[in-house]
Amino acid sequence: MKERIISGDSHIDLRFLPSQLFTDNARPNLRGRMPRVVDTPNGRRWMAGIIDMGVVGVEVDKRTFSTEMSHRWKAMQDGGFFDDLDKGYHPTNAELRIRDQDKDGIRGEVLYGPLRVAATLKDPELGNEFFRVYNDWLAGFCHANPDRFAGLACLPNHDPKVAADELRRVAKIGLKGADLGVGGAPKPIYHKDWDVLWKAADETRLPISFHTTGLVPMRVSSGDGPQYDEVFHNIRTVLFQLSGAEFATSAILSGACQRFPNFKFVLGECGVSWLPYVLDRMDHECEGTEGLKLKPSEYWARQGFTTFQMEPVAGDLVPMVGEDNVIWGSDYPHQDGVWPDSLKTIDQCLGSLNPKARRKVVCDNTARLYGFKT
Repeated sequence: MKERIISGDSHIDLRFLPSQLFTDNARPNLRGRMPRVVDTPNGRRWMAGIIDMGVVGVEVDKRTFSTEMSHRWKAMQDGGFFDDLDKGYHPTNAELRIRDQDKDGIRGEVLYGPLRVAATLKDPELGNEFFRVYNDWLAGFCHANPDRFAGLACLPNHDPKVAADELRRVAKIGLKGADLGVGGAPKPIYHKDWDVLWKAADETRLPISFHTTGLVPMRVSSGDGPQYDEVFHNIRTVLFQLSGAEFATSAILSGACQRFPNFKFVLGECGVSWLPYVLDRMDHECEGTEGLKLKPSEYWARQGFTTFQMEPVAGDLVPMVGEDNVIWGSDYPHQDGVWPDSLKTIDQCLGSLNPKARRKVVCDNTARLYGFKT
């Protein structure tokens, strides 16, 4: 029997959302300040007042591309990602998105959302309303095809109680988890003020994702000019997934997993290969820490997950990280993802795994965590 494959890390970006979604559905007193699509001298852009929030649809700034991203963009072209745009953008048109799933050999996706928008808006009230409208739209999008989509709510990160209230609300409308922007939060997630959110996650049984936004290495001074820009970009790209080390150690060593045993956390797009070192280091340095009844690695085994997309050594390291704790994802529709070559990528990365463990990584772990039927 052919294995069912579910992507545990796919995306919906602002650029693909309906152009009037937020102005049509926000509270009347906020509609004039919400993001909308505007014709500008630089083309159609998402704007919120004078804040430029980026391009619309399939337009991209290719100056930001690496060589590999350009290669992937060509693969997406050849795979038909730009076909039938008269019907809508593929990521937010269910018919076209499911067609792309079928082309890629997968049968379902976990959908991460436009989490960074709230920080760009720089106004907690607007950010809260943006997430509310988006989360409601996402629930409807997934509800129409629950066997193919599991949606993750975007949570505000400026106030733990507001985040907890939104988590409880989205649990009632059918979303399957949530994503929290750790970067830019006023307090680190090891602070006990976040317990109100972990308690809500414990009660609703919705996992909380900490999707990587990348480590930010030191920059040269502004007086040195642009000669270091490419090096800085490449360094940041290489280190992108390593922010997961902070998220995992914070969730475990803070005692959150001890206090809330049904709280599950996911390191979104954080990779696999660095985890054996960090798990071993936590056990070595922190076993017996006050408030922890288990080894840190045992909390990880019970409550932690990480996702990866393209990591050729992943299969060799899955047994060290935990075959129940690793989730594969395609990162569709991002230019650094692996669509439409997911099956080939999985074979390259997981060829050394036995069939049972491989099935867990590409299907069962995601299905169990997010409620997909298998």
